[in-house]
Amino acid sequence: MSEDVEDMLKRLMDEPTVSVSTAARLLGIGRSTAYAAVNSGEMPAIRIRSRFRIPAPWLRHRLQLQTDPQCDTA
Repeated sequence: MSEDVEDMLKRLMDEPTVSVSTAARLLGIGRSTAYAAVNSGEMPAIRIRSRFRIPAPWLRHRLQLQTDPQCDTA
């Protein structure tokens, strides 16, 4: 079942990282394009074993979302 955008935005505001799939959906790009961006260095990612996580502050900055400036270090 597909997660709706409202849930993804809530997670983006509450969590320190999001999945590549979530970042792709919020950016309006495909999952494979997002992984290519991670592999080329265009999109920062944290690798944990075989998984990649996208830093939420970076994604919030890219999406120009308003956040508390004391909480973000994008």
